[in-house]
Amino acid sequence: MTFVRRSFREHSFIPFNRNHMIAKHFYSALVGIIGAGLLFLPATAGAESRSEANSFGIVPKPFSIEARKEKPFVINADTSIVYQNEASKPAAEYLRERIAASTGLQLAVRDSGDANAIVLQVDPERVGFDEKDAYTFKSGGENITITGKSASGLFYGVQTLFQLLPPGIYSDSPVADMNLTVDALTIQDKPSMSKIRGLHVDISRHFRTKEELKKIIDSMAMHKLNTLHLHLSDDEGWRVEIKAYPKLTTVGAIGNRSDRNAPAAFLTQEDVKELCAYAAQRHVAILPEIDMPGHMGAAIKSYPELKHPKEERDPAKVIRGDAMGRDFAKKVLTEINSLFDPEYIHLGLDEVNLRSPVELYSKAEIIDFAREMTAFVKEDLKKTPIVWDDVFVQGFHDKDAAVHWWRYGHQPFWEKMDITVDERLNLKQQPFIFSPAYWTYFDMKNEGEGRKGGYAGRISPAEMYNWDPFGDMLGVTPETRKLAHGAIVCTWSEQIPTMKVFGDRTYPRLAGFSERIWSGGKSENPSILGWVDYRDKVLIPFQLKRYDALGLWYWSKDKPELLETLPDQKKTLN
Repeated sequence: MTFVRRSFREHSFIPFNRNHMIAKHFYSALVGIIGAGLLFLPATAGAESRSEANSFGIVPKPFSIEARKEKPFVINADTSIVYQNEASKPAAEYLRERIAASTGLQLAVRDSGDANAIVLQVDPERVGFDEKDAYTFKSGGENITITGKSASGLFYGVQTLFQLLPPGIYSDSPVADMNLTVDALTIQDKPSMSKIRGLHVDISRHFRTKEELKKIIDSMAMHKLNTLHLHLSDDEGWRVEIKAYPKLTTVGAIGNRSDRNAPAAFLTQEDVKELCAYAAQRHVAILPEIDMPGHMGAAIKSYPELKHPKEERDPAKVIRGDAMGRDFAKKVLTEINSLFDPEYIHLGLDEVNLRSPVELYSKAEIIDFAREMTAFVKEDLKKTPIVWDDVFVQGFHDKDAAVHWWRYGHQPFWEKMDITVDERLNLKQQPFIFSPAYWTYFDMKNEGEGRKGGYAGRISPAEMYNWDPFGDMLGVTPETRKLAHGAIVCTWSEQIPTMKVFGDRTYPRLAGFSERIWSGGKSENPSILGWVDYRDKVLIPFQLKRYDALGLWYWSKDKPELLETLPDQKKTLN
């Protein structure tokens, strides 16, 4: 999926007209009246227990956190890590490895005991929330007890423990004299969005190595994100080995956005297996995307016979839609499915005719292609297909698929709409994933105004933090929350050639994103910190230091004043 979302610079969002804004306020009022019991958490749920200030610097902020009148717990060389059932043993090993790497302490891992211990357990009955990623945390006196609704919930409780320790706990080499004291606390926590809390990484335009992707996965775990969306193929390069079509990497992986002759760069199938195992240990699922039938320039370079017969451009970008093209697509998807074994497979299906001098696919033809490919994913591969909102707007509707929503407003780039994508999603009751470019396209710059920031406009860390996923959405109904599979922020890599630039675009905005999809927006969670308090009490004293320990570059690292003086900003279209 290339084009406008990342590279079309001539267009920008057009403000809503007055009628549109009236509709928006109507929907906001609707949420306020009926959403409290149906769409959002009740306004009073947990309000008394939510802290007004997150003085502990946990990112994202827990549902509730309370200080206890007990002495703190101190981790020392004699502390043991206790797993109370087999489901909690992987988290125990992960915790032991992280403490050993950052402190040099070699803590014992046992299956019993509770004195001077960090006790880990998976026990759904002991966690009072329904969400599988929920957990409870209790520290003080002789031990710390972390209980997960599931193994993933337990893992997120362990991440909270890390954030109650000095930032050096994220270092891969021992940090001298770390104070491993944990205040006496009771924490109850759960996510607002349970299925997908994701980061999209485009490795086609500029490649990210296996080791770089592992570093990204580590940062995702820190933010309690659970889905790495990998954009594996596009016009600039094919980045995953496919045994059935070896030229996809021997030929199609040559070059990138900056250098058409750069040596072939791709993930071997062994790389993929290693990466998936690494991600699984951190409860991150890898969601693969093979965009089709457009964005196929690298595939056509590898196998010219795949070129659509009407394609006039050189290099060509769109594959044929007949039996040959569909057979190619199905064989590729079959290998992708066996390699990644994902819950979802992303098929793209966007921008097929964009910038072509002739129509390559009619509306009926692209919908037919979409129906066959999504049916194949569902019926043969037994997975859930995802498509970009382009094909949905053209008339493809499937409640067993998820529409990836990225175009916001009545004039989203190249096409004026009488009804916006988000209004249409609610009208059709279509399951979807949040990625509205206006807030979540991290290839946009942090600062600058208008088009200087990129085609969707700049996105400052404050504007990301102040995003309200459901509150800023149009056409909201009581069913909207059930329709939402989750949210993903995107790092399209045309303008992200290196990991340093990746860090500049991704952090600390990713912290703000994690806050909004874990603890909700203002309409859902009125107790969230204001931007200035969040910046001064959480980001600067805590989170930036964790990025330093993890070895991540971030925006303002070399110019701290940029963040220190960044005002409270909310991105709106009115």
